[in-house]
Amino acid sequence: MGNKDRRNQVISRTRSWLGTDTDGKPHFPRVHDTGDNRYRLGPHTACDWTRFQKHTRKGLADHTEDGDLALRRALALVRGRPFTGIDPGRYAWAEPAIEEMVSAITHVAYELSTRRREAGDVPAALWAARRGLLAAEENETLHRQVFLAHHAAGDIDALRQAAATLTNINEQLGGGVDMDAETAELLRNLLPRPLITR
Repeated sequence: MGNKDRRNQVISRTRSWLGTDTDGKPHFPRVHDTGDNRYRLGPHTACDWTRFQKHTRKGLADHTEDGDLALRRALALVRGRPFTGIDPGRYAWAEPAIEEMVSAITHVAYELSTRRREAGDVPAALWAARRGLLAAEENETLHRQVFLAHHAAGDIDALRQAAATLTNINEQLGGGVDMDAETAELLRNLLPRPLITR
């Protein structure tokens, strides 16, 4: 089977899978004005990434509760690292898109976690940071957000557990990596020092 036949099969399956809108128009129509049989997603087709971007634009521009709600809606779409479960060899072309998505997710998670912690809403701050960690479990900026939220709640046991979780993650990365200096310094400042008795 040649490349053209394979491409046609993929397009046909994609068109069937996406189906039609309420007016009966295909969600993956042929674009007639290009003259070269191109296809394009229809105007009523959306995906989690475009929804994420829409909520993010609104949320980052609005520092009220409505903006926070928009950022929460964006993070609610995150279920893990983008493109998890795909064959990386077949989708090597997607790596720049994956990195862009992970960067955007971690940025939004950091922003919302900071806003909610500063507003005294520790559960929402933790939720936001943890949503970002679903996409980038090794992201120490988000782990620091978790540490700060536990400290703000006065939950030292949860803070210690969160620090141990990061240590375990770092031990599994490339044969083991050290915590960022900034993270280690933050933990030194947040965790109570052991009492020295003589």
